[in-house]
Amino acid sequence: MTACLVAGSVFVSCDKDDEGGETGSGKARMVAAIDMAPTANNGYVIPIQDLSVGTASFRNGYEIKSSNHLVKYKDWIFVVEGASGADIRKFVRNEDGSLSEAGSLTVDNVGYGAAHALVVSETKAYATAMVSNKIVIFNPSTMQKTGEIDISDPRWVASGANTSNPIGMFLRDGILYVGLGQFVQMPTGVKGAYVLLIDESTDEPIKMISDERLTSATAIGVGGMFLDENNDLYVPCWGSYGFDPAHHSGLLRIKNGKTDFDEDYCFDLSAATFEGVEGGKLQYVMTYHYFGNGEVYFFGYCPAFATTPDFVNDKTNYSFKGNIYDRTAKVLGLPRTNAYSCAINHLGNRILFGLTTDANGVGLFSYDRESGACSTSPVLNIQGTVMNLQVFD
Repeated sequence: MTACLVAGSVFVSCDKDDEGGETGSGKARMVAAIDMAPTANNGYVIPIQDLSVGTASFRNGYEIKSSNHLVKYKDWIFVVEGASGADIRKFVRNEDGSLSEAGSLTVDNVGYGAAHALVVSETKAYATAMVSNKIVIFNPSTMQKTGEIDISDPRWVASGANTSNPIGMFLRDGILYVGLGQFVQMPTGVKGAYVLLIDESTDEPIKMISDERLTSATAIGVGGMFLDENNDLYVPCWGSYGFDPAHHSGLLRIKNGKTDFDEDYCFDLSAATFEGVEGGKLQYVMTYHYFGNGEVYFFGYCPAFATTPDFVNDKTNYSFKGNIYDRTAKVLGLPRTNAYSCAINHLGNRILFGLTTDANGVGLFSYDRESGACSTSPVLNIQGTVMNLQVFD
């Protein structure tokens, strides 16, 4: 792809394929984060009016770093730089379908490790500094830092780990739940899932909980924790990417009204055998999207298709539909994608997956919940791997 950059980092494509894009009026229904690897070491955040545009345009997008993720709050979009940077950049959806940049915040002074952001209100938000072992408190309206929570205390470091390494966050009933990487040598941590509980009213840590059935609680960028209709909190675990076979991935649960892991619940996806998966086994699962009524969608990494591994070019990831209550999952009839693919969301009854395939195209593919039909080509063409997709009501 040939591209031109103009003032303000607004991206204007010179590729004819990018002539599609914004049709209609009003605020963009979707915003996507795109990674351009392996053709370039950067990415873009782009507004998408709706699926009818056919091909997503980069005309109203902004250049960002590679491997970035998105967090939304009302009309705001926050680009979290994750392992590629230490900043959070704020964008606003405009009435003409475009985005405007509205500030930024440096979370860590080591140059990378802004792992996740969580916006509580128009005046309070959190960002995890994974490397410096702190949680930055900031005002999302002004993008100014207002405080921080130091979690380098040895009480929050697991035995055998070097540091606690805060990653994804979720706020439930006044308690901030923070997944801890507990790294020995990133991305491998000590065995077990660790979550720190913090009182949101005082920003003081309460306690750390752990469960050795699964490993590596919450994910960089996407965070991943979610609530079901019972107000039960589900904690995704990515098992050190499966580099240690004893580290399993899947879901743990903290029930409504409780602050410890549910001893009666573990959805161990590493232990499962899946029909339709080459070799039957997954090495790890990282990205989840909860639709409701127990229905969850996720990507699963199959080692049978890995080379060195090459997370950009190897098409290792299957798309799954699962049920968190009966702890079952099945492969959907969508083409495999690379391990950079993290985008899953829904638009009505259509589940959208960002896929970078070998022969079926690149962009958003869909699964129709009512008919069970899977698209064989993109319902929206997008150049580059779709790292994250936010949909607005």
